[in-house]
Amino acid sequence: MYTVFYLKKYSEEGIDITLFEKKNYLLYTPVLHEMATGTVNARHVVIPIREIINPRQIHIRCEEVDRVDLNRKAFETRSGIFTFDYLVLSQGSESNFYSIPGIRENCIPFKGIEDAIRLRNNLVSILEKGAIEEDSRKRKKLLTIIVAGGGCTGVEVVTEIAQFINLILDRDYPEIRRSEVRILLIEAMDKILPSFPRYLSNVATERLKRMGIEILLDSPIQWANEDSIGLKDGTEIPIGILVWAGGVKARDLSLKPEVKRDPSGRIMVNDHLEILGHPGIFAIGDGSHVSHNGDSLPPTASVAVQEARYVAKSLLLQIQEREIPPFQFHYRGDMASLGFMFGVTEVYGWHFKGFIAWILWKLFKLAMLPRYKTRFQIIADWLITLAFRRDTSKLT
Repeated sequence: MYTVFYLKKYSEEGIDITLFEKKNYLLYTPVLHEMATGTVNARHVVIPIREIINPRQIHIRCEEVDRVDLNRKAFETRSGIFTFDYLVLSQGSESNFYSIPGIRENCIPFKGIEDAIRLRNNLVSILEKGAIEEDSRKRKKLLTIIVAGGGCTGVEVVTEIAQFINLILDRDYPEIRRSEVRILLIEAMDKILPSFPRYLSNVATERLKRMGIEILLDSPIQWANEDSIGLKDGTEIPIGILVWAGGVKARDLSLKPEVKRDPSGRIMVNDHLEILGHPGIFAIGDGSHVSHNGDSLPPTASVAVQEARYVAKSLLLQIQEREIPPFQFHYRGDMASLGFMFGVTEVYGWHFKGFIAWILWKLFKLAMLPRYKTRFQIIADWLITLAFRRDTSKLT
């Protein structure tokens, strides 16, 4: 999407651009966790593609690419075979369950709007059932909410859940005491927010504890079933809801001939973000492996947008037969929202916590949105949430 934006911004007339995308909308994932608990309206996290890309200027085809023939410079969809001069692949990512027995079948992944709606409905369901359950053992299991994965996604999801529970319980479910609801964040590493400096990770840890969230570190999950999960140390924990935010892998995309990929299925690219041995064919975003200072760049929006801008400029330079500089990633920092009016942020080496970090997070997420209408809608949602009660109805 952003590659198309930048191509239109920098290019002259005469370039024929076609966008292939299975869904006819852009999902704005940075506020997906707020949609799951009713802070943001579900309609405001999806943006119709044809409202942000002019279909008179860009060809838009809502269909999935099944296979790419790199040598022939062609790819297949259900409607036929298409040829190209230049191709930008951005197949994205999906949840990585690491072959842990039972996880896929018994968790709620957190990648799409369907997952957020499912989480919302399950949260409401366990509260409704918990309010009438008289068996203490069943009630304890029912009201145990586990989020697996202590990265940005997991931390933002678990804090949003805790905030939702803390706000609505007394008013809407007086039969349930807060002490009966157990909310856990489980992380396989020795700290949460592992990409953040230790200081901000510690600030986040204290914040979560004050919200009533239990944190289990160095505790990789070994197995799961419909009733419980097992940890590496042998601990067994009953589950009412298990949310999986434990990592991602590249979505599968058939390439001919097959190319070199990393263990997460991401396509290996060179310094110009081109697939190795195939000039003019780029891979960007969560589905590509880009080396940076000996490591691979993380699958984040910040990385993807910088790659998109570079590829747009690189394509135009190739067309003009001009020299193309290698891709250089510029690290600007990390940020995470930790519930109402609190966050942690690193910006160009400066560390912020609390309300200032929360405001910076809000402003940055708004700035990334591609249209003003959605910005105003989300701001309105935030203000309405402050003034009125949370909506606890289920979504279908």
